[in-house]
Amino acid sequence: MIGIRLFKSISCALTLMILSPLGHADEACEMFLGRALNQMFSTIESNPEQEDSELRALVQANVDTLSIARFTLGKYATQVSPNDLLTYSRSLNGYFLETIHDNIRDGKHLSADILKSFDRNHRDCIVETVIHRESLEDLTVVWRVMRVGEQHQILDIAPVQNGNTIWLAIELRAQVVDLYERSDGDLDLVIRKLGIG
Repeated sequence: MIGIRLFKSISCALTLMILSPLGHADEACEMFLGRALNQMFSTIESNPEQEDSELRALVQANVDTLSIARFTLGKYATQVSPNDLLTYSRSLNGYFLETIHDNIRDGKHLSADILKSFDRNHRDCIVETVIHRESLEDLTVVWRVMRVGEQHQILDIAPVQNGNTIWLAIELRAQVVDLYERSDGDLDLVIRKLGIG
């Protein structure tokens, strides 16, 4: 998993990385990811006292939490009111930030390299990165990026742990569906039980 300090110390050189010979993805996906990370880096460096609120806004701008909300609700997504779905999608900002924070921990002087990337289809891209962390082992993180028109957004994030790629939204879906069923469709209770927001 990744952490807030990834965005605090991410190397600005990420946007200059070229596609690995093994990769076949649209370069625009990599450019988008590089710009998003660099924007987070620049914002944190210039506004350290507003780190959480600034990061939350950047997550909202660059991560498609509404699509993730629908995905994690599975077949119940159509049963949720538009207002409740929007509230839930906004709560995912906090979930992503907490997950990010928990998994970088005390890493400092971080930098990132793009290892490889490939297209799942003409608008769905997977980008694999390695995060170099001073005093900690390198962390491999895989990103799923979707292009809609000319705009890209992050759809999922996956840390690689012990050789296993753990997709955040997929892991969350199992928990959300189970809690939704056990709470008789009380989405507010689901949000509280997950401790997100």
